[in-house]
Amino acid sequence: MDKRTEYLHQEMLKNLRHQWKVEDLAESVGLSVRHLQKLHKTETEISLMNWLQDKRLEKAAGLLADTFMTIKEIGYQVGMPHDSHFTRDFKKKFGVTPTAYRQQN
Repeated sequence: MDKRTEYLHQEMLKNLRHQWKVEDLAESVGLSVRHLQKLHKTETEISLMNWLQDKRLEKAAGLLADTFMTIKEIGYQVGMPHDSHFTRDFKKKFGVTPTAYRQQN
């Protein structure tokens, strides 16, 4: 994998809470937005922002299973502070709401 992509992945995983912008990420590795998007999609078969959302939701699933944090707190911790968006996206990925996921795990 390209070192720039690895670097961006590491930086985003360090702080999932941060509201990352493609423009800032591209600038940080010296690429245009278009070039970064094409590079990431070629290497991972998923867009950079979709990759980030997947990582946020995976982290949220772990927190739901392993902590007593509220769903609102978990959404905030993973950079998805809007309850309705978090619930919608979580359900789309895992097939159940965060509450149901917690009850199952």
